[in-house]
Amino acid sequence: MKTRDDYPSSPSQAAINIMDVMRGVGRRKLMILGIGVLAFAVATGVVTTMKPIYTSKAQVLIANLETPFDRVQQADNQRPEAIDDRVVASQISVITSEDLARRVVAALALEDKPEFNSLLKGQGTIGKLKVMLGFGSDPRLKTPEQHALECYFDKLNVYQLPDSNVIGIEYNALDPTVAAGVANALADVYVTWTREAQSQPTERARDWLFGQIEGLRKKLAASEEAVEKFRAQAGLLQGATVTLGEQEISELNTQITVAKSASLDARAKADAIRNLLETRGSVDSATDVLNSAAVQRLKEQRTEAMRRMSELSVTYLSNHPKMEAVVTEIAGIDQQIRAEALKVVSSLDEQARIAESREKSLLASLEALKNQEGNANLDDVKLKALEREAGADRVLLEALLSRYAEASARQDLASQPGLATIIQNASVPAAPSFPKPGPMVLLITLAGLAMGLGLAFLIELMAAASRLGDGHSMEDEEFRNEPALVPAAVPLADLQQAPAAPPAMTVAMPPSQPPPPQPRQDAVQKPVEWVPPPVEAPVRPLVVWPGMARQQDMTGVTDRADVRTAARSMLQWVQAISVDLNVKKVGLTSIGGSPVDACIAALTLARMTATPGRRVMLVDLERSQPLIERLCGIKAGPGIADLVTGTAEFTKVIGRDMRSPIHVLRYGFDHSPRAATFVMERIESVLSALAQTYDFIVVNLGEAEDSTPVYLHKCEAALLLAPESQIGEVSAAVRTLLDTGLAAAQYVMIVSAPEAAEDRLAVNA
Repeated sequence: MKTRDDYPSSPSQAAINIMDVMRGVGRRKLMILGIGVLAFAVATGVVTTMKPIYTSKAQVLIANLETPFDRVQQADNQRPEAIDDRVVASQISVITSEDLARRVVAALALEDKPEFNSLLKGQGTIGKLKVMLGFGSDPRLKTPEQHALECYFDKLNVYQLPDSNVIGIEYNALDPTVAAGVANALADVYVTWTREAQSQPTERARDWLFGQIEGLRKKLAASEEAVEKFRAQAGLLQGATVTLGEQEISELNTQITVAKSASLDARAKADAIRNLLETRGSVDSATDVLNSAAVQRLKEQRTEAMRRMSELSVTYLSNHPKMEAVVTEIAGIDQQIRAEALKVVSSLDEQARIAESREKSLLASLEALKNQEGNANLDDVKLKALEREAGADRVLLEALLSRYAEASARQDLASQPGLATIIQNASVPAAPSFPKPGPMVLLITLAGLAMGLGLAFLIELMAAASRLGDGHSMEDEEFRNEPALVPAAVPLADLQQAPAAPPAMTVAMPPSQPPPPQPRQDAVQKPVEWVPPPVEAPVRPLVVWPGMARQQDMTGVTDRADVRTAARSMLQWVQAISVDLNVKKVGLTSIGGSPVDACIAALTLARMTATPGRRVMLVDLERSQPLIERLCGIKAGPGIADLVTGTAEFTKVIGRDMRSPIHVLRYGFDHSPRAATFVMERIESVLSALAQTYDFIVVNLGEAEDSTPVYLHKCEAALLLAPESQIGEVSAAVRTLLDTGLAAAQYVMIVSAPEAAEDRLAVNA
C-alpha cells in the first residue's frame, strides 16, 4: 500500500480561515459596543473628577551680553565666547538646580500654600496606613521647604527650543496665578544668578589685585631708592640726556676739533702769504694782509705817490729829481707793505702755535677723562640692572593698577552684563492645559472599542484553532486507512480512437458539496481488499513539442519554426487562463523526455509572452543544468538559492535576456541541500513578491523530481512535457494537480522528430 508521499504533494491549505474569524468577530458586535460604551463612561467620569491644570511659560535667551563699552580698557583681541548646545544644556542644569529652586520657594513663600505642602491639609487615614505598611515615607519627617521643593520639581519643565539658544521655562499648577508667578520668578532668579556668577570672580580678582598692588608699591619704592643711591655713590650723575662724564667727553672732542681747525687755518694763511711774497713780491691778493689797518694806510700812500708820479711824468723825464724822489717814495712804501705782511705772517704763525698747544692740552684732558669714564662703565652696568628691576616693577604696577580700576568699575552687580535675558514673561493662562475633555473622551472610547475588537478577534481565533485541531486528527486517521489509488496508463492508440476531445483548457472546479465521509476502521481489524477503480481515459495533449537533445550550440533553437509553432499554442492557452482565471504564474517540467525540453519551452514561452508593455519574469529552478543562462547570454552569478540563504541581495540575482525584454532569475551558486530546502520553503513568497511587479511569471522546473509537485503548487498553472510512453503517469499527475487545488494544468506531448510532430498535429486537428 502506498503512503501519502507517493502522491504529488499539494500546497498546504491555510490553517485558519481568516474570513471565518472576521465573520465571528462581526457576530460579537454587541460585546465590542458594550466595551466601547463602558470606556466612554469611564472617560467621562475621569474627565469630570480630574482637577484642571494650568500651564504658563517664560522664555530666556542665552547670549553673551557684554559689549566693548562695558570694559574700562577695550581690548581688540577680546571676542565674546560662542554659545553652543553644550552651554545651553549647562544652563538648563543651572535653572533646574536646587539652589535656584530654594530662592524661588523663598521669594514666593510656596511652603505656605496647600498645593506645595500637603501637611497643611493633614496626612489623612490613607496616608497614615501607607506609612504604617511601609509603602511610603513619613511626610512629617520632612521640612515644609522640602515638601515645597518636591512639588516644585514635579511640575517644572525646562527645555531648549529647537535650533536656538532659547530656554523655555514651563510650570504647571492648579492655580493659574501660581503657574505664571513661579515661571517668572525662576526666570528672574536665573538672570540675577548669571550676574552674580560674573560678579563674584570680579570681586575676588579685585581683592587679589589690591594685595598685589600694595606689595608692588613698596617694592618699586625700594628699587628706585637703590638706583639713586648707587648713582650718587658711583658719581654717575645724569645730565640733560646723558651722564656728566659722557657730556664732558663730548665737549672736549668739540674743543679739540675747533683748536685743530684754528691751527691748521692759521698755518695755511701764513704759508699762503709767504708764497705770495716769494713768487710775486706783493701781497695784493692776501686777504689777511689787506685787512690790516697799517697796510691799508700804506696802500693809500702808495696810491697817492703813484698819482703824483703820473702827474710829474707829464712834465718831467724819468731822471728828473722830482721823478726820482717820487719813485724812491713808492719803493719805500712797498718796503713798508712787505714788512707789514711779514708781521701778519708772524702773527698767523703765533696763532697756529697757540692752537696746537691748546689741542695738545685738550687731548691730554680727554685721555684722562676717558680713563675715568672707563672705570665708571662697570658701575653703570650695575646701575642699569637696578634700573631694569625698578622698570619691571613699575610696568607691573601700572598693569595691576589698570586691572584694579576695571575691576572696581565692574564691582557693582548692576554693572554685570550677565549671560541671559528674559525675552518672554509668563502670562496668567485663561484656560487649563489639562485635561482636554473632548479629545480625552474620544481617545479613551476609541481605545475601548479597539480593546473590544481585539478581544473578540482573539476569542474567535482560539475557537477556530480548537476546531482546526480536531479536524486534522480525523483527516490523518482517515488517510491512514484509505488504500492508494494509482491510475493505469492508457496507450496512445486508445487516445486516437476516443470521441471528440474536450476543450484545450482543463480546470478543476470545487465541488458544491463536500464528499461523504469514508467509514473509519479500527487498527485491529483486517484491511479490506482493494478493488481497482475503473480505468479513466488519458488527458488530451495540448500541443506536440518537438523533442530535442542537448547540443554544443543551441543559440538559435528558440527560433526554429516547429519550436515557435508549439510555443504559440502554449501561449494561447496561457492567455486564455490569464483572462479567465487571472493566472500569472505558470510552471513547466518534463517527465521522461530530454532534460532540455522544459528549459527551451519555458524560455520560448517567456519570450513570446513578453509583448511590448508587458513585463515577464523567467525563474530558473533547474539546479543540474543551468542552460537558460547561456541561451539568454547572461553571465553566471548569484540567484534565488543565494537570495533565500541571505548571501546575495535581490538586485544582484536578476539578469536581462540579450534577445528579449524578459528578466531572468537564476538559480545561483549554492547547490547544497540546505539551499534547496530554503528555496522550497520560500519560493512561494518570492513568486508572490515578483507577481506584484511583473505581469507574468514562467517557472522552469527542468526534469521532474520528487519535489517538483511542491513547486508546481507554488504556481497557479502547470505544463507537463512528456513523451507518449509516459501519458498514463502524466494524466494521473494532471488530475492530481487539479484535484489538489491547482487552477489549470495541461499535458504537452514530446515527439522525436519535427515530421512526427506535424503528423500528430494533423491527427489532433
